[in-house]
Amino acid sequence: MLQTVDNLTTSPAAEQRFTLRGLTWHQFKAIQAGFEDVANVRLFYCEGVLEIVGTGRLHEAIRCLMGLLMGQYFLQRRIVFFPSATYSQIVENQVEYQADLSYGFATIKDVPDLCIEIVITSGKLLHI
Repeated sequence: MLQTVDNLTTSPAAEQRFTLRGLTWHQFKAIQAGFEDVANVRLFYCEGVLEIVGTGRLHEAIRCLMGLLMGQYFLQRRIVFFPSATYSQIVENQVEYQADLSYGFATIKDVPDLCIEIVITSGKLLHI
């Protein structure tokens, strides 16, 4: 099988993304097991589509800053919140993903009320 990678970049700041379609849940789980000990790589699966994402320093910095900002917002607004970070969301045989940040409001819940995914489309930062 031949697979291509769109928008290949050598920039260490940009996230690398690889998408493969037509996978079964069992094939996804086998691939996921192969990535178990690989740092800075996350796998997402949704109804036959696998996305492998390589994250880097910029992604993690933005994730941390967003978490700080969200926490301050909730505190300022007196919103009772329970962060669950990269907690996996799984619907067996259909979907598995990990949001970068997730929060439950009012009580601790199995399924978060808010999930945030940090996506970097280029290594360029805007300066204002």
